Parts: sequence; C-alpha cells; structure tokens
Amino acid sequence: MTHPTRRDAESDTAAASQTVRAVEAVEAVKETSFITAVIRAMENDRPDAYLSDPHAALLSTPRSRRMADEALAAGGTIGSVIVRARFGDEELRRGIAEGITQVVCLAAGSDTRAWRLGLPPATRFFEIDLPGQLEAKEALLAPVADRLACHRVSLGADLRSDTWPERLRAAGHDRAARTVWIVEGLLPYVRIEQFTRLVGHVRESSAPGSTLLVDAPHTEFYADPANARFLAFMESRGSAFRLGLDDLGGFLGRHGWQADAYTLRQLSAGACAGFPPPPARLCPPHDHHWVARARLA
Repeated sequence: MTHPTRRDAESDTAAASQTVRAVEAVEAVKETSFITAVIRAMENDRPDAYLSDPHAALLSTPRSRRMADEALAAGGTIGSVIVRARFGDEELRRGIAEGITQVVCLAAGSDTRAWRLGLPPATRFFEIDLPGQLEAKEALLAPVADRLACHRVSLGADLRSDTWPERLRAAGHDRAARTVWIVEGLLPYVRIEQFTRLVGHVRESSAPGSTLLVDAPHTEFYADPANARFLAFMESRGSAFRLGLDDLGGFLGRHGWQADAYTLRQLSAGACAGFPPPPARLCPPHDHHWVARARLA
C-alpha cells in the first residue's frame, strides 16, 4: 500500500485551487452579462433613448444593479453596450428582411432579441451560453413569455471548447442555410487564439451569404489612462479584460469574411451608411470599441 507524499498533496492542493479559480472566473463572467442588462434598462428609460429594450428591466435584479453601480463608479462606459445592441438590432432586421431564417446568438447571456424584436414565427433563434445562464434568463423573462413568437432553442455550452458546433447542429441548425451570427460582449474575456478558433467554427458552420455581427475593444482601450481604474476593477472581480484589436475588420478579412468595422466615434460621425449615428454621450473619447458586420461570400 502506497501513501501520498507531501509533493502529491501539494500538487492536489494546487490543482484544486486552480479549479476553484476557474469556476469563480466563469461565474464572474456570467454575472457581467446581467450588468449589461441593467445598462440597457437605464437607456430604455431615457426620454432620448437610442436603444429600445423594454424587457431588460426584468433582468435588472438587486444584485445586478449593485454590480452595475460598482462598475460604472469604477469608470465603466455604457456606450459600447448600447451602440453594439442597436447595431445588432439593425443588422439582424436587415438579414431577416433578406430572407434569413436562422439566428445564432453566441454568449447570449441577457440578450432579449428573441422576445423584443417581433421576429417572424419561421425564425429559428439559437442561443448558446455557459450552463445555467440561459435558464436564469428564462426564469426572469417569464412575465413576457408570450412575446416569444420565433422558435427559440437554448444550449448550455462553453464556447472555448470545440464541441459546441456539433451540438448546435444536433439541435437543428442547418449549415446549408444562411445564418445571422451574433457575438456581443464576449471578446474582452477571451484570448486571441480562442477568438480565432471561434471565428473558424462559425465560418465552417455557415452557408455563403451568412452574416457575422461582432464587437471587441480596440487596443487603445487598454492604453488609455482613463480606463485604468475600470480595468483594475474587472480584474479584481475575476472577469479581467484580455482581448484588444487594432483592426477588427482586417482580422475578420484574414479569416474568410468580408467585413466592415467601425469604432464608436466613426459611427457617431455617420461613417456607416444607413445606420442612425449614436449621440456623442454614447461615444466618449475613452470608449475605444469596435463593432463589425461581416458577410461570408
């Protein structure tokens, strides 16, 4: 009979600590999703609201409101949350008008589009997020369950793994049909190699004519001293920002997509034809952020 050595015990302790930290990091990222719901609810209540999301208030729990207050007090910005949501709304409506009937929302978190956009009943709206996230959202949105006109399918999966595409296919996603893919608010929390793999999976699961809607911090976000306090705050709560890109459109182009990418300031200046320019209050100088729409030829 062998007995564990001190080294074995230390190794087991280190492994256990690493597992705990990983679980805590996942929970922190899941909580952040409901912070964005609070921000959308705040915008919806403004008389000059740029984004309409009447259901976001249902996701604004006392805990998420407290976390949002802490994030905003630390210098967090609201512009990227609101502008990317409006951008996604406009582009999703455009895709539906062009006859696309499949939508896949990755890291769906507190996204309420399936409920609030009045999508046609023939639309299949797939949502993927970490296990437990979508169930929590569904429970909070129970009062507006009758607003869900499209066919919604939810999947609990970690997008950092390579198994979610096959699970999505098994759930009814048709790779031969065009899809609108939505990836909002995820990229700050992943590494470039993870994003590269994710974009590859999306491309492999897409028919020609599919659309990818994605946002990401600009690298300048990390270099701007005005954001130092917020970045430290996010790191302290276990959901550190990691990814920044100098050229989101160029990155997508190198991975098979025809992309148009805009910073918030470019959108505010009217650079995106057909898109309502966001007000200056949503595009402060220190909110360095990309939004992009990309098409698979």
